[in-house]
Amino acid sequence: MNIAILRVCGKLEDLERLREDYTFEVYSQWKKGDPISKTKTFSESGFKVSIPDGNSPKDMIEILSSLLLELSAKEIDFRDYGVTAEIDIGLGVGEEKQFVATYDLPLPFLELAVKCGVSISMSSYPVDEEDETN
Repeated sequence: MNIAILRVCGKLEDLERLREDYTFEVYSQWKKGDPISKTKTFSESGFKVSIPDGNSPKDMIEILSSLLLELSAKEIDFRDYGVTAEIDIGLGVGEEKQFVATYDLPLPFLELAVKCGVSISMSSYPVDEEDETN
């Protein structure tokens, strides 16, 4: 299992201006001050964009590269809007087909991320193969 989300945060008016210029398929959004938990609130507004899952690390990088190419073609640089953007990649490890995950981040991929003003975060999560089949 290889998953990723695009998280964009900033001032509400900057986020709205960005969304006028580019249509994102948002699956979660919040405003500054909205509750995160019983004792915490969001310090800034934001939204999350779902990215299709990848069957392998290589497949995930191809999916993310397509997204970055699309953003680049529309001349979207998140820094121009005064917002922060991060692609958060989650790697499933411990299953037979992907016991240890390795991501190769090719230079063209990294260049696109920089061009679009996107940071990259990667985490790995243990996967129980029985859980995946249920």
